[in-house]
Amino acid sequence: MSIFVQIAAYRDPLLVSTLKDMLQKATNPENLNITICHQYNPEDNYNLEFKEFKTHPQINIIEIPYKESKGLCWARNLIQREYKDEAYTLQIDSHMRFVWEWDRILIEMLESLRHKGIKKPILTTYPPHFEPFNFKYEETAPNQIIFREFDKHGIYPIGWPSEIPNWEVLTEPIPARFLAGGFCFSIGAFCKEILDDPHLYFSGEEINLAVRAYTHGYDLYHPHINITWHYYTRKETPKHWDDHFDTGILENRAMRRLKRLFEQSEKITYYNWGDYGLGKVRHLKDYERYSGILLNENKVQDYTLMNLPPINPTIYNNEEEWKNSFYSYVNNYIHIPNSVIDENELYLYEFAHLRFMSNNDEVHQQALNIDEIWKNKSSDEKHCRIEINFKCRDLPDSWILELHNKHGGNNKRITGRMPYFQAGLNGFAIKNCINL
Repeated sequence: MSIFVQIAAYRDPLLVSTLKDMLQKATNPENLNITICHQYNPEDNYNLEFKEFKTHPQINIIEIPYKESKGLCWARNLIQREYKDEAYTLQIDSHMRFVWEWDRILIEMLESLRHKGIKKPILTTYPPHFEPFNFKYEETAPNQIIFREFDKHGIYPIGWPSEIPNWEVLTEPIPARFLAGGFCFSIGAFCKEILDDPHLYFSGEEINLAVRAYTHGYDLYHPHINITWHYYTRKETPKHWDDHFDTGILENRAMRRLKRLFEQSEKITYYNWGDYGLGKVRHLKDYERYSGILLNENKVQDYTLMNLPPINPTIYNNEEEWKNSFYSYVNNYIHIPNSVIDENELYLYEFAHLRFMSNNDEVHQQALNIDEIWKNKSSDEKHCRIEINFKCRDLPDSWILELHNKHGGNNKRITGRMPYFQAGLNGFAIKNCINL
């Protein structure tokens, strides 16, 4: 019943309290084998308190001076190399809190799924937030991970925590589309089959693990009750990207690698992935059918957008019909500088239309109240922003804002491009402004 616990800690003063809470609340703490990748600055105040764990018989510490760290995925990969055939593995962050008897609960939950014939289940979620200095154990809804949007590079889908519907009456875990790197419990073999890819940096880690695990025959589930809490904000704690100047280079390299992985849904690639490729139990397209997300085209199905549980319905007669059920999804803001449209001239206009174009074809249009245009100024007061949230068949490459003069004078037309990397959803730029 041994559990290999993985903790990647980067200059985290909550590491000590996380270890104490985890050990104290375990039913069988003697069954825990804990490996920590401790990325430390000797000047950090918590080091003295952490010293007591350096001789703990169940804790293995990989000491890394913080300046030598190469990122989250690299650190987690180092930890997984220390796996010693434990029955189970738990991957967590270094700023967590636990329920009493968390180990027994997780094992029983996992084994209940295996008893049903699910050979390789994974229990994973974004745990609810806690405040470390004012934490109260209250009954809180457990989270599922829902689709929110695609990242700014247009490479991978971003998951988001959302309350599980009707969680009060659930008696077992529910199917999941996504995997959370900060809380993941499975059979120990996961550490051998699904090693964290050290060529990734931070972003994209979770979808990488999800698709690789799924293609290796693992099935994803969200716990129907809370097992842990997570401290998300951590404003007072340094992050890896605060201390290292080359993280942009690492992130761009990682995005190219992730994109290459997803291209395998459409073609066979002969890139040598080594330990970090897809499995052979299922194809990448099987994950896309299961989740309702076309990874290489940045599209999702309505069923997924409605946050309904997988497996997505398979009601299509052929491949073309199935692909036509997917939509591009835009969820962001357009930013318009004050120099382009002045607040003092808005009184001239009666209403506005915002149109989105793809290859000169309109894919979406929405009417705007003039007051809406200026109601959300940015914190720097240099531009206004317009929230956009819609689905369309093809991802737009540009937008047109038309302001209609209430007195019959000149209308104003502002156009902008949406400069995604490939098909990302963040980032907008003004192209030109025309009085008509």
